[in-house]
Amino acid sequence: MKTTLSERDGNTVKLAVEVSSDELREAFDNRLKQLAREAHLPGFRPGKAPAAMVRQRLGDESILIDAIEESMSGWFAEAVTELGLDPVDRPDIELDDEEIPELDKPLSFKATVTVMPEVVLGDYKGVKVAKDRVEVEDSEVDTQMERLRNEFAELRPVSDRVVQKGDFIAADLRVTLDGEPVEDLEANDFLFEVGGGRVFDEVEEQAVGMNAEEEKTFPVTLPDAMPGELAGKTVEFTLKVKEIKEKELPPLTDKWSSEISEFPTLLELRQEIRSKIQEGKERAAEQRFTAMALQAATDNAEVDLPDVVVRGQAEEMLADFRRSLESQGGTLDGYVDATGVSVEQILEEMKPQAANNVKTSLMLDAVAKAEGLEADDEEVTAMIGQMAAATRSDAKSLESRLRKSGRIEALREQIVRDKAVEFITKNAEAEEPPLIDFAASVEAFKEEVAAAEAAAGESESETPAEPEASAAAEDVEAVAEAENVTEDS
Repeated sequence: MKTTLSERDGNTVKLAVEVSSDELREAFDNRLKQLAREAHLPGFRPGKAPAAMVRQRLGDESILIDAIEESMSGWFAEAVTELGLDPVDRPDIELDDEEIPELDKPLSFKATVTVMPEVVLGDYKGVKVAKDRVEVEDSEVDTQMERLRNEFAELRPVSDRVVQKGDFIAADLRVTLDGEPVEDLEANDFLFEVGGGRVFDEVEEQAVGMNAEEEKTFPVTLPDAMPGELAGKTVEFTLKVKEIKEKELPPLTDKWSSEISEFPTLLELRQEIRSKIQEGKERAAEQRFTAMALQAATDNAEVDLPDVVVRGQAEEMLADFRRSLESQGGTLDGYVDATGVSVEQILEEMKPQAANNVKTSLMLDAVAKAEGLEADDEEVTAMIGQMAAATRSDAKSLESRLRKSGRIEALREQIVRDKAVEFITKNAEAEEPPLIDFAASVEAFKEEVAAAEAAAGESESETPAEPEASAAAEDVEAVAEAENVTEDS
């Protein structure tokens, strides 16, 4: 088969392909054998009719047309592979000769198709990116300590007062819609914290001020995001408070620390909490740094993305969004009904991010090619092992499934892209956020006020200074005095 790139206009290419007479004959013979296996001719068992008889019955022209239609996708795939092209859409194929093809002659056709664009890399080594300074405030440690206290708090029954926010109550819940019970929302001896967000806001609001054994009925409008027919409906809730409990927080002592953790003192527990917060912040800072470095390299690259590529990525994002909704008990149709936003509008809103995602992937592929980054078989095997461990499956059977589905190369591609991400991040230059120079700010303000006063003095008006200007001058003097005191101390 002969293939040439006859024309290119941006991301649209036209290929000229010539299939030899031998290849055409092979396609014809294969199609004839397939038809013979499927044929039902009188006097023969299904699939046992001689190929010659099937050929005589159907005719060469019909078989050849079938053979060409069946083989065309394979010929096209072979052609784009030979030219190193990456099609992103279905090709438009036209035979060169409008006459019926002949079996003993070559077959020529032209294919027009949109291909993945080429990226022109900009700066991707040494991109300058701000990196957060990581600090842990005492208040953050205090907050975590309070969370621990709340986790280990004991619930003590109270009987001498009404329900307050922060109390836990054991309650029976009855719900009706148009007089019919809604069993999915009902519960007995349901324990929840008033103000904890586990029940509808109206239920928590009505619970405040109730006594034990008191019962109250009130309307509740359900959220639009509720699944099924309940979305947005107003139902009747009957709340019966059976018991009121308040949290009793444990005292902050070394004894408590040793009881709930491996640390014998509060000081050591606080140090461990501070260390964990520090680690989390540093990890988040690294992730933000990587994301910003990638975005900088993406912004510096140039590429003309075809609309079909952007829409395809947006449709993948929409599919992910649909799966996310379904995992939470919702549906895309329910989301559309609740928000009034059409699927097409959702796709349009996703397109900017979709375009950025595609551009980033293409940029990473180009960086990997420029830097000679590759993934060998051992790295692919190691990645499969990690995937198997994460899913608690057998590595060999997982590899077999991946090979059968043709996903091994996609996995190899992801490993290479990960290496490109690491390369860009390691070569990025970290810049700490600028510190505010307080002294310089004060001096600049002084100069602005002095300039304003000089301009006012040059004017012909003899009007006394406005109170605001005098006040501003006094403020500057006060700041300057404070600055001097700071410098002297």
